[in-house]
Formats: sequence, structure tokens, C-alpha cells
Amino acid sequence: MAMHARSGGQLEVMGMLQGKTVQDTFVIIDCFALPVEGTETRVNAQAEANEYMVDFIDANKVGSGGAG
Repeated sequence: MAMHARSGGQLEVMGMLQGKTVQDTFVIIDCFALPVEGTETRVNAQAEANEYMVDFIDANKVGSGGAG
């Protein structure tokens, strides 16, 4: 995720964190970059970003044997 953030240059970048809660702590298990560009006042998050998130999560479920 740090590489994704640095690659944005002047643009802000977006990503998704996946994880679980353990008591009162959120444990991050995975993260992935989203194909979205943004500035301080505008984010271009269209349907393709939503589709990308769903496809990524589905692929992770298949890759992990469906657990999750």
C-alpha cells in the first residue's frame, strides 16, 4: 500500500483494508489499491472501482478456499 501511495505523486490515492476485529482492536489482514484518482476536493470513483472491489474480494474468497 505504501508503494501505491507514493506512486500517486500529486494525486491522492485510495485503497481498501481488509481485516477483522479481535476484542477492541481491528487487525488488518490485507490491503489493495483501488483504480481511483482524487484530489483534495474531488474523487473520481466510478462504477469500475466498485466492480474492482467486488472482483478482488471474490477472488480472495476463491483463493482461500471460500473462507471469509
